[in-house]
Amino acid sequence: MKVLGVIVNIFFPGIGTMIVGKIGTGIVQLILSVIAWVLMFTVVGFVIGAPLAFIIWVWAIVSAATSEPEPVRVEVVHRDAREPDELPRP
Repeated sequence: MKVLGVIVNIFFPGIGTMIVGKIGTGIVQLILSVIAWVLMFTVVGFVIGAPLAFIIWVWAIVSAATSEPEPVRVEVVHRDAREPDELPRP
């Protein structure tokens, strides 16, 4: 999934980060990317938008490439078929 996340982040910053499991970081990257692209369409905002878009693009690629897989948590719940009043008291 890490390779897929990096490839997707090259074209859509933030989406690939969400693919590798960093949902919150991916959402922030996606929102900031949209803001940067909107700023790039204004003359004054291009000065801020272009560097911001580049920084977010690099950040998204690095965050997807350096992601650690989340450990799988397994919870076993044992349920006794007996009624609570039939269970032995400690």
